[in-house]
Amino acid sequence: MNYIESHFENMLSGKKIIIASSASISIYRIPDLIRDLKREGASVVSAMSQQAVSMIGQTIMEWATGNPAVTQITGNIEHISMFDENTILLVAPASYNTIGKMANGISDSIPSLFFSYALGHGNKIVVVPAMHRDMFENPVNKENIEKLKKHGVLVVDPEFDETKAKIADNDRIIDYVCRSIYGNALNGKNVLIISGRSELAIDPVRVITNRSSGYTGYWLARNAFRLGASIITYVGNSEYNIPGYATYMEKYNLRDIIVEINTYISVNKYDYIIMPMALMDFDMKESKTKLDSGADQNLVLTPRPKVRDRIRQMAPGAVLVLFNLESEKSYNSKKFEKSDPDMVVLNSFDKKPFGDTKNDYTIISKGRKEEIENADKATISLEIYNRIKDMTRDSGEPGMNSLVL
Repeated sequence: MNYIESHFENMLSGKKIIIASSASISIYRIPDLIRDLKREGASVVSAMSQQAVSMIGQTIMEWATGNPAVTQITGNIEHISMFDENTILLVAPASYNTIGKMANGISDSIPSLFFSYALGHGNKIVVVPAMHRDMFENPVNKENIEKLKKHGVLVVDPEFDETKAKIADNDRIIDYVCRSIYGNALNGKNVLIISGRSELAIDPVRVITNRSSGYTGYWLARNAFRLGASIITYVGNSEYNIPGYATYMEKYNLRDIIVEINTYISVNKYDYIIMPMALMDFDMKESKTKLDSGADQNLVLTPRPKVRDRIRQMAPGAVLVLFNLESEKSYNSKKFEKSDPDMVVLNSFDKKPFGDTKNDYTIISKGRKEEIENADKATISLEIYNRIKDMTRDSGEPGMNSLVL
């Protein structure tokens, strides 16, 4: 992936990441991970087992981090002296052997020794397994991973293919590191994100749609996880890869999207429902046969009930965040009377707000109006969570009424 400035939020600024690597072929990925951790604002130090050094060498790690690598313990007692309150231990890659050592109190290698101190000292720890798939599925390994989790260690699920449990992608690893630090903000909260574009069928092969890349929803999902949300549901679509820790219901057809919204609100009690989706405001009758491209066609669009109004009826206890896109950032409170949102985010399409772009936003909440200028989607999503994380509404179970199709 090419470098995109807005793909990083600087959430690791002021943090030191000790990346302790054990022997795994996935170690070739670590210099690239170090680069992205630094882009997220962290300072990084590499610490390697002797077997890891034999696989990649310490010179490349020192080049990547800009710091001396730790490959042995000296009189400076590095496994103790390198830790302070802003230090996070990231064990990546974590081999079967290293996971077993950490889970069972053995500290005869650099990664396991650093772990023994970090756990006792109260530092945040993230472990990134990488090994053959059968080794990962070994019940002893599974028990060891569960033992680590019981002690508050975050374990990043690997990516599987037929034979390998490969190291997770950089974005997911960074999300786990951020969650280890900021996870109390939304701890125990459930978030429903409705994002992307919607479509109405004209005939069996054509649709009418609107513009939306789903990039705001992508960042809302990532930041919900970074801030500790328990359930993250994404209904809609995105041009960007929605992380696996979110339940992603990829839908484009307006009626399918409404069905999924109805289903998930009925099943889960959401604390926050955030809706940047460009949902269709119209219905139309679909032709059962392909329209003749050689003849004029008249498409009749009829206004439909607002989905946001029905969402409020179904989830009266949820904090509801709506987006309003106009040619100018104007707020008409009458438009939102039935949906009774807790926050409305205004932006304009004059600055091409679709995809990886920056825009000026107006946030209206609790009678206040705030201007946020030249913000990218990562920034505005975090700003939203910072404002709603302490909001509550009157308690009440979601209604069982269905959204109107």
